[in-house]
Amino acid sequence: MPDWLRRAGHGRAADGAFVTWSVAEGSRGRRWREVVTRGEGIRSSLLIELDPDGRFSHLELSTAAGLLTLHPEGDGTLHGNTVTTDGVHHVIGLPWDADGTVMLDGSAVCRATARGRTGIVIRHDLDVREVVEFVSPRLADPAGLPLLEDAESWPMELEV
Repeated sequence: MPDWLRRAGHGRAADGAFVTWSVAEGSRGRRWREVVTRGEGIRSSLLIELDPDGRFSHLELSTAAGLLTLHPEGDGTLHGNTVTTDGVHHVIGLPWDADGTVMLDGSAVCRATARGRTGIVIRHDLDVREVVEFVSPRLADPAGLPLLEDAESWPMELEV
């Protein structure tokens, strides 16, 4: 088996939220998970997948507003849907650059996985907005792991 990255960690975001994350790398790319808490509750729960080239391939997001899924299509667009108390709403044909970045407000994992200087921004109300250019979006250590205050990380392998 190749020497794939498999780690987990936690720490504080700049806004004081507590972030817990994990990353598991394999033949299909990297799968990141993140839970962000503030006060007594969960602000967001995120799954983001990157292909073996580090490009965004899939997102599942849960916030108090509902659920959002997104994935790129071969025609240069993003598709998916939101599921909220108002029903299911489709995301169809949102312009997408294969080297684009998905940015969730306050997500250390999105900042660590940022690839390009253009992409989309997702707010906690699940509003998805196209953005022309980010200002220094990537915030990661040399291994590509999230940078957080009072951070700790550890291997994900089980000790037997």
